[in-house]
This record gives sequence, structure tokens and C-alpha cells, in this order.
Amino acid sequence: MAVKDPSERIGYLIWQLSQAYAQRLERVLRPLGLTQAQFSALVRLSRDGAMSSAELARRCGVTAQSMGAGLRSLVERGLVERRPHPTHGKIIEMCVTPAGEALALRGETALEPCEQETLEPFLPQEREQVRTHLRRMLGALNAAALGPDYRDQHGGT
Repeated sequence: MAVKDPSERIGYLIWQLSQAYAQRLERVLRPLGLTQAQFSALVRLSRDGAMSSAELARRCGVTAQSMGAGLRSLVERGLVERRPHPTHGKIIEMCVTPAGEALALRGETALEPCEQETLEPFLPQEREQVRTHLRRMLGALNAAALGPDYRDQHGGT
């Protein structure tokens, strides 16, 4: 039995695509002083509201340790604040500040050319199909990364 061409494996394709896209994102986010995990945290907090760092790590698809390191820097820069959970005394929530929300919006704008470049091979009517298929794949592997609305609609955890 011959070894398969790696480009026939979905994992290989996803990994290669992820690496290529991550390099582009890193170049765009670096001037904003953000890592991809930090940017993801700012976006998630802006969209979904306050949450624990553990939940934020799940939604961003990173380890709790990585998220903790990224959040320390965001807190020091005044982009994120820690505050006690309103009903659970032991939980500390992370919440985005107005400055953090503004930076998340700047990041979104800066990343737009990356998204356009990535979707360039597709016809305009195919682009939403690509997003839909990618969300379905991600939902199967890490529904938390798609947020509570996705989980509510699709029964994921």
C-alpha cells in the first residue's frame, strides 16, 4: 500500500491553510500589539460579553495557560478588566473595556484584506458556502469556538 498524497487528507489541508493564514494574521496584528489569541479574546468579549478566562480559552481554541498569559497583557494595557462574577463568588470574569473594543474593531478592519485574499479563488456566491462548511467542521470539533448562539441552534457543547 502506497502512502497517500498528503493533499488528499483534510487534516493536512486544514493545517497548511491554517499556517498560511496565521502568518498573514500575525503580520497584520503585530503593529496593533496583538497576538492572534489576544485579538480573538477581544473579539469574543466584545461580541459575547463578560466570561471567565476558562470559557474564553475554550471559545478561542487555546489552552487556559495561553489565554491567561495573553489576558495579563490585555489587562495591563487597559483593554480588558477583571471583575467578580455577579452570582458565583469564586469566578472572576473578564470584560472588554471601551479601548479594547475599539482595538478589536481596528483589528477587524486590518484583517479584511486577509479575508478577501483567502476568498479570492471563490465566486461571490460560493463565499458564504465556504464559511458555512468551515463553521460546520469547526462545530463538529469545537462548537465552543462558535459561541453560545451556534451551540443553542445546533445542540453543540
